[in-house]
Amino acid sequence: MKRINLIAIWMGLSFLAAPVFGEEDVTSLPEVVVTDKFEAEDFVGPLFTETNTKTKITEKGIAAMGPSVQMSVPKAITLIPSVNQQSVDPFGLADISNYHESFRFRGIEPTGGGNPATPTNVENVPVTGRPGGGANIFDLENFRSIAIYKGGVPADKGFGFTNIGGKIDMEVKRSGTEFSFDLKQALGTHNFRRTFARLDSGTFSSGTAGFLSYSNTFGDKWKGKGDVNRNNAMVGVTQKVGDGLNIEAFSIYNKAEVNTYRPLNYQRASSLSDNYNFDYTDDSSDYFYYGYNKTDFQDYNIFANIEYSFDNNSSISVKPFYWKDDGYYLETITMKNGQNRVRRWDIDHDLTGILSQYSLKTLSAGLNVGYFYLEQERPGPPTSWKLYKVGDTGLTFDKWQLLSNTSEHRQHMPFVSGKYAVGRFKFEGGIKYLRYEMPQITTYNTTGIGDVSYNAALGMATSVEANASAASKDFSKVLPNFGVSYMLTDSLSTYFSYGRNYGISVALYPYFISQKKAFYAKGITLQDLWDTQEMEIADNFDLGLRYITEKLYVVPTIYYGRHTNKAATYYDDSLGVTYPATVFDADAYGFELEAGLLPIRNFSLYGSFSYNRFYFSQDIYDSAGNTIPIEGNQVPDAPEFLVKGILSYDIGDFTLSPVVRYTSSRYGDILHEEKIDGAVLFDFNITYTSAFPSIKMKELAVSLSFTNIFNKEYIGIINTADYKTLGSSYETGAPFTMFASASVSF
Repeated sequence: MKRINLIAIWMGLSFLAAPVFGEEDVTSLPEVVVTDKFEAEDFVGPLFTETNTKTKITEKGIAAMGPSVQMSVPKAITLIPSVNQQSVDPFGLADISNYHESFRFRGIEPTGGGNPATPTNVENVPVTGRPGGGANIFDLENFRSIAIYKGGVPADKGFGFTNIGGKIDMEVKRSGTEFSFDLKQALGTHNFRRTFARLDSGTFSSGTAGFLSYSNTFGDKWKGKGDVNRNNAMVGVTQKVGDGLNIEAFSIYNKAEVNTYRPLNYQRASSLSDNYNFDYTDDSSDYFYYGYNKTDFQDYNIFANIEYSFDNNSSISVKPFYWKDDGYYLETITMKNGQNRVRRWDIDHDLTGILSQYSLKTLSAGLNVGYFYLEQERPGPPTSWKLYKVGDTGLTFDKWQLLSNTSEHRQHMPFVSGKYAVGRFKFEGGIKYLRYEMPQITTYNTTGIGDVSYNAALGMATSVEANASAASKDFSKVLPNFGVSYMLTDSLSTYFSYGRNYGISVALYPYFISQKKAFYAKGITLQDLWDTQEMEIADNFDLGLRYITEKLYVVPTIYYGRHTNKAATYYDDSLGVTYPATVFDADAYGFELEAGLLPIRNFSLYGSFSYNRFYFSQDIYDSAGNTIPIEGNQVPDAPEFLVKGILSYDIGDFTLSPVVRYTSSRYGDILHEEKIDGAVLFDFNITYTSAFPSIKMKELAVSLSFTNIFNKEYIGIINTADYKTLGSSYETGAPFTMFASASVSF
């Protein structure tokens, strides 16, 4: 039996860590044990018998990525194949596209575009929503692992308003059995500084355990004026009662103020060297003043797990959750008539729900039966927009651009899922029944209403704008999944999976409001378009191999997906408007490859390659019947090729880790008239790790991290047809950045 230090192979194995057969949890081991004969209970890596395409990143893998990922889930998964994550902000706190996180699975937006949903769950439940401040409320030091599901999602996983592109699920890091204290300090270029502290109580004789963490982060924008300032706290308490009952409760608080970066139009993006540092101004009489472009949100949530085990083979669990989000977006917009305004979008909404499940397992089979409920207040779509003019004295109220009622999204989802193992086979299957209630929208006439609060404005509204209002709409879908894996040899296994995913877009409403005069001129109401809304469905098929030996593993996967009722935003020349519709078909197929090599004890290689085609399988026809030729076109912001790799080499207590990431060219529009070149980026990490038992220091870790070390100028985020410009815009990628960090554990 050979032992391999985990630090040396953190990308080769830990970055791919998955749960052992028959379990959903995996501990972060101090070392990985591999034998020449596969033993599932000893292996931490790409799971031999998994029946779907799933990757799991351990706590060690997250930490090894450096300070720049500790507040951004998308940045932590960036090296996984078929994950296209782009940044404008080195810290990850301003990486937002269309009010959602900026990344894609297999070319697909995991939020579906215009969906009020989070792509990230915590222990199978959504504890944040969209839009608002929920994108970056997690300190990843408080989480033991991140699991990524691509393709079909099992029936008892991936809950929330969408899982169209897959799902992310995180596991909370509970307090250990002993008291501990962790302190981390990071500094970096652009005046970056972050302090993180966590206190673990250990487990008391009463069966009580808990932890408390706090972090403060500050950094200047790398171009232009402005900064980010974030405070975060998390608490967790667990209590065992008797032999069968376990009660856990967790809560997160987050307060973040972020000055955003100014996007480029395609003309400026095409001359990137001349416009790389183009940003907002420091002139408060200018519409594009940096102080008029920021976000300010305060979030808190609470979620719990109450589980009772009847015996070793059966249990029932109840997971209630609640999230509250309060704040605003302030941004400069260019309206359809070409005039500029500063828009304030106030957001005050919450989310609540529950997941209940009964589980039964035997030596060869398992069954989960449950029910999921979710309710979330608007926005999205937005409930209020106020517009301001800019003068010599700053902002002056202009008018209400939008005022509508508060209404809710609701989702009901009973499900059943089972597993069965026999010989070298493992089978898994299940079914969800989804009932989704899209919110009703009442738009009010705002004539005569001044610069007052949202609630005051609702009280002052005297009439309804019926042509800009719409009734609720319900959807019902059956969502099956099936998977099988087979161990061909002790080193080679194969799997096949099918799963149906879903998503809904509510982006139509803001597009309609921004261009309602043009719609009214053609006799089109919001209800006319609302009635055509459909739920996007994706039927996913995956086929993969897993070859795993002591020093080498190779994991290839091919996949196909069929998307119906896909949302596409396009310009309708006959109406003179740009708006989204959910009536189009698209196909996805591709190839993914992960490989790890351990040629010698202190040296490892990890690489991933992906080819992703996600394209429209039909042309679009505008309201006059004219053809918009897009059949076969790759969807916007979806590179076909991604290549990523890391080398890790141990020299004593030091680990050297160069990283390379290649992204092929993309397009910013569905007609492929706005092409963005590909880019190759290089990062480098140096880490020193040691323990000092004489002073009871479990670990001292000091690291230097360099991102984009050659200062490559490139386009990072593409905002495709967002609310701000009714067209695509582009964000310059983050430049060379250096971080130094030190952490101690007692």
